[in-house]
Amino acid sequence: MIASFLITLRPTHPAPLGRHLGRSLHGLLMNLVAGANPDLAERLHGDQRVKPVTVSALLGRFNREGDRVVAMPEERYTVRYTVLTDEVFAALAQILMARYLGGQLAHIDGQPFQIEGIAVDPQETDGWGGITSCQQLYEQRSQARDITLEFSSPTAFKTGDTTLLFPLTRSVFGSYRRAWDTFADMPLSSDLLDFAEQYVVTSRYHLETQVIRPEGYQLIGFTGQCTFRVLRTDMPYLGELNALADFALYCGTGMKTTQGMGQTRRVV
Repeated sequence: MIASFLITLRPTHPAPLGRHLGRSLHGLLMNLVAGANPDLAERLHGDQRVKPVTVSALLGRFNREGDRVVAMPEERYTVRYTVLTDEVFAALAQILMARYLGGQLAHIDGQPFQIEGIAVDPQETDGWGGITSCQQLYEQRSQARDITLEFSSPTAFKTGDTTLLFPLTRSVFGSYRRAWDTFADMPLSSDLLDFAEQYVVTSRYHLETQVIRPEGYQLIGFTGQCTFRVLRTDMPYLGELNALADFALYCGTGMKTTQGMGQTRRVV
């Protein structure tokens, strides 16, 4: 199973948070997984090239104290975690439900938060939640020639020593292809990216750059929407590109997807 969980949190009192909130939210995920499967959490800390999880920013309205943000008890906050393997899905689903039903607290930077909701229904989450499988995405793939993606958090690609700040076709679909090849049992055409580079073009976009500081240093990424047009309808390439576009919700796009970057969904 692959899944996208949206977790609603409320601090029990005004909660000053650390300067490296992306790292802290990743730490919360690891602590949750460790509560259900300590061995799995230890393995997730390992140096995996493609991680089986993504982590969003903490979304909500904050107060400020100097250069720190303060979560307020009258507000609600949301973090989105996605998982790409059965093992991580089982661990996270188990511990989230146990903590939610048991009224147990989650901690971010040592600050207690009540878990007030867990949502996976796309209709309840404006399209950001979901539970499916790679096989189901493949079997239900469309044959649309126009593919629009929304990049809701700063997104970028690491190419050697350079950071790419535009959604080039090969960079975008190559990012999804690497995750698919790592976690899916459904093989895709070996020359899919060559086809995409030659026959998929950017037909329109509305993008801007934004700054993110996931670990105390500045990174720049693009946000907004981009539409890709597939110029040829060759099988099986068109369907495979559509399956990867649907997969983007779960795997994210580009670099630092465990630190809040690359949050992506398909817009239909």
